[in-house]
Order: sequence, then structure tokens, then C-alpha cells
Amino acid sequence: MLAVVNYKIMKTVYFQPEGINKKYCEVGMISETDPEYIWYLDEPCKTLISEVKIIDKKNVRFNKKTRMCYVVSTP
Repeated sequence: MLAVVNYKIMKTVYFQPEGINKKYCEVGMISETDPEYIWYLDEPCKTLISEVKIIDKKNVRFNKKTRMCYVVSTP
């Protein structure tokens, strides 16, 4: 029996919503089916891309112990 699986391709992004300390960032996904929003990875909510600052992956470090994302440099 052959099973067909439907799935969405999502792009991981790092971003800073308004009001967050500039040394931290959030992680989310942009869905091909909902390209105007970023879905938070650890929370069941989303935010408009136009309302956040996107951070380049090269400028982000993940601390495994604290499970926090830190911005190491900004343009």
C-alpha cells in the first residue's frame, strides 16, 4: 500500500519582535502557504514579518544550557 503525505516546506528565521532585548532573538518558521507571517517554533502563535527585525543566521548563537538564542553582532 502506498501512502501519500502532504507537507509544507518551511524556512527557519531568527527575528526580534518589538520590545525584546537586542541581545536576544526568537526562532520561527515561514511557511510557503502563509508567507506574510512567522510562526514561533516554541509557541502556538505567529507574527507579521513586517512587524519584526530579521536577524542573519550568521549573527546568532544558540546556548544549549539556557536554550536561548543570542545575537552576537548586528549590521
